[in-house]
Amino acid sequence: LWMTEAWANEYDVPQCAPGTPQDQCVHTITSQWKVRDMLRDCDTLLDAGGWCTGVGSTNSSLTTGIQFIYVGPHCHAPSCLSMELFNADTGQMLCSTRPVKGTNSSEQFNEDGFLAIPPCLWGSAAEGLPEPVLLSLDTTLLAIKRNNNTMPHTGEMALWQMRGIIVPREK
Repeated sequence: LWMTEAWANEYDVPQCAPGTPQDQCVHTITSQWKVRDMLRDCDTLLDAGGWCTGVGSTNSSLTTGIQFIYVGPHCHAPSCLSMELFNADTGQMLCSTRPVKGTNSSEQFNEDGFLAIPPCLWGSAAEGLPEPVLLSLDTTLLAIKRNNNTMPHTGEMALWQMRGIIVPREK
């Protein structure tokens, strides 16, 4: 989990300046952090009540890095325009999502008038997914969140819900 809004969980989107054309009313926030900042070293057997990523998971001599398998942005519709996640060291876009409007009145998860924010997924080519990218513990990540701010909006979120594989260093 990473909170683009600096661990505040929610933030307020201010209204754009009067007279600004509606298509230019976009409020942007960003956040940069290291992969290791998302990890918490602990013994998973002893710390079952909390969240942790395992013994040595933040130690570069023991861990090569991580590979994402799921990155799901969380923001509030209808003002959420997009969320993007980059490897800031290389400029590679890792995940880019925009809300998708449902179009069907009877199809589950595609209901007419509702918005869904699809996650980014990695896996195998046989599953039709891109291969996971190895990110070292020192990789800098950059999150960019954009909101329509034609009107002010309180209680907005810019969370990244992530799942990945810790890649141990070979001995």
